[in-house]
Order: sequence, then structure tokens, then C-alpha cells
Amino acid sequence: MENLKPGSLEGVTILDFTWVLAGPHATKTLADMGANVIKVEQYKAGANERWLPYRLTHDEVTQSSYTINVNRGKKSICVNMKNPKGMALINELIKKSDVVVENFAPGVMDRLKLDYESVKKIKEDIIYCSISCFGHWGPYSHKPGYDMIAQGASGWTAQSDPPIIAPVSIGDTVAAMHAATAIIGALYAKKMKGIGQNIDISMMDCLFSLHENTLPWYLITQAVGEPIQPPRIGRQHPGYAPYGIYEGKNGGLICIACLTENRWQPLVKLMGEKYAWLLTEPRAKDVSTRCTTANAPFIHKHLEAWVAEQDSVEEVERLLDQEEVPCLRVRTLQELADTDPQIKAREMMPLVDQPFIGPMKMYGSPLKMSETPSCIRGHAPILGEHNVDVLASVLGYSKEQVQAMYGEDVLYHEPAVDRLKK
Repeated sequence: MENLKPGSLEGVTILDFTWVLAGPHATKTLADMGANVIKVEQYKAGANERWLPYRLTHDEVTQSSYTINVNRGKKSICVNMKNPKGMALINELIKKSDVVVENFAPGVMDRLKLDYESVKKIKEDIIYCSISCFGHWGPYSHKPGYDMIAQGASGWTAQSDPPIIAPVSIGDTVAAMHAATAIIGALYAKKMKGIGQNIDISMMDCLFSLHENTLPWYLITQAVGEPIQPPRIGRQHPGYAPYGIYEGKNGGLICIACLTENRWQPLVKLMGEKYAWLLTEPRAKDVSTRCTTANAPFIHKHLEAWVAEQDSVEEVERLLDQEEVPCLRVRTLQELADTDPQIKAREMMPLVDQPFIGPMKMYGSPLKMSETPSCIRGHAPILGEHNVDVLASVLGYSKEQVQAMYGEDVLYHEPAVDRLKK
């Protein structure tokens, strides 16, 4: 990591008050892009994600897989903000920062006197980004919320059949990427116009804006006075076909997506004489006809029957690949972590030396940039690991001044930090 090219956000300092996922995922993305991310953690306890599973004790140090995932490449400082000297440190760091990011419930930063208007008084051109479930205004804004709440509020849960919690925190991660995008846009505006600004990201807003063709389906029919409720989506799409997950004889699953005419005919011919009649079947005559709620289930039924007749989904994938029909056997998490050639080729599972654990795989950055690479730029910090580094390099404090603050109940680091220095 010492020989990495500078990232596109080199020189940008971000003061990070985030916790759990939405905020940390946003600032992780910015750290990968080269920003200097200073994570301010709760005094002695650390950020909440340090207590989330899976927690593992190795070499007498307990670390969380959750915090390692979302905080790699950041600098951790642990400051007592209830101590006036601790809050004075925070104010000094704000003056040296380009961006402040937080994702507490609305009102929390106000009580700390670290809301946008208060921070703006400390630094006029600050870029201040807040992420929350419902945003800082609107009738729901006072409600606490987590990812699952945003899924239900945005209509995502209602579009699943059966209604489920998504297997990944889509509300948090989608909001995080919108936040990162907005911050980069605000940095450009600051460069061009010399202005800072307040950014308010709502998880509900972000998920709501991503309904692909369910809500637009309703909106276009509503506009002409004939509103149609979009159907729920399960393993196979109710209005697109072939477009779904199909189960094979060996219990495996394969994704097949064939929404163009030039791929449909080779697919049917591959299915053999038993299914040749589909080429002249009125319900399958073209893409628009196949992609209706009346006809899609019919297409799914016959395609899944053919898949189940083959020896395995691996064989189905091989056959479909020969005809260039878009498909892929569903991969398991273990495969992706250990053997998948695409993940390896795209450097999406590099090894990082995590203190007290040793070399471990971590997610690579999905942002592939040729000249200013986005990539892992450091391990996930131990609580308070960078107290001395940040106060010395950013604020110009001497080691003696920093050490004195430990005796004044201003700074803390966990004991493992002392072992790092040896």
C-alpha cells in the first residue's frame, strides 16, 4: 500500500462522525478514493460497529468483522466530547476539514452543537453531509430508523413476493453511495464557486428513487386515468420473461435474462424439438408480448421445465454460454470469497494485513480508475490508533501535548494500540 498512486481525493480531509453502515460505507468509499478520513469515535466505547458481529478475539485483541469491513483506510481518534478540551479539539479539526459527515438521528448533532449551522460558524465553506432514514424534514423525520425501516417505507418490501428483508442492507448502502456522490459534487462546486453547503440524504428517498419499472408502471397508467398496481416480484419477474432464477435438477439455481429477439430464437432452438413450438406461439411472438403479466408466467414455466430436464445447472450454463444467452449459475458467498475467477481478476478480494489478525481478505473497491485508483489504503484502525498522528499532523500538537490530554480525560486508545508501537 506504500507504493499506491494518489487517489482522486488526495488532499481532501473528512471529519467522520458516522456509525454502523450508511455513514461508514460512504466515508470508506471516499477513503478508498484517497481522502484523509478522520473517524471520531465514542469515548472509550468506540463506534457502534465495533460491537457488531462477527467479533473475534485473536492474539488477545477483540475485533469485529463489521468494523474491519467499513472502516479500513481510516484514522481513528477517540475524543471525550463531554470534556470542554475534547470539544475544543473537535472544533480545531473542523477548521482543518473540508467535509463533515454524520448519520445520527436528526437532533443528535444539534444537542452536541455540531449541526450544520453551528459547524458553519466554525468554518464558513464546510461541506456538511447528514444521512438518516427519513432526512431532516418531513412528517417522518423525527422517527428513528434502520435499513429495514427504510425498505418498508420506500415500497421495496411491498414489491417482494413474499415480502422479505433484503439480504444486504440496501437502504444503508444505496444512501451511502448517493452521499458519496453528493459530497464529490459539493467538492467540485466548492472548487469552482468557493462555497460550502449542507447535504441531507434520506435512505427512504434513495430507495424510493430506484424503483425501476414498478412505480413508473403505475405512474404512466395513472396519468391517463387507468392506474395499474404493479405486481410483486419473486424468484421470477412477473412482467419480464425470460428473466428470473430457475432451479435445476441438482438443486442449483441459475439466472437467465433474455430480453432481446436475437437471443430468444437461439435459446428456443437450444431447448430442442420439445419446445420448438414456442417459436410460433402467439404468447411468445416478440419481446413486448413475452414481457407482460399475462404471458411472462407462461414463459417462466416452460423455461424452468427445460432447465430441470438437464443434468445440472452447470450444464445449463455451459449450453447457454455457447449460444451467448445471458446467464450465470448463482454463486455462493464461499465461492466468491475463495474461488470465483471474476472476483479474482477484478481484484475484489485483496489481502490486507490487519493488526493482530494477519493477512485477511477484504472487499476491493468497485470503482476502477486508471490514473487515480480507488483501493484499500490501510487496515481498519484500532480504537484511538491515530490520536497522536492526527493531532500532530493536522493540528500541529507535540507528542507531549497529546500525552497530557490522556491524563486530562480527553483522549483514549485501547491497550492494543500500545502493542502496535512495539
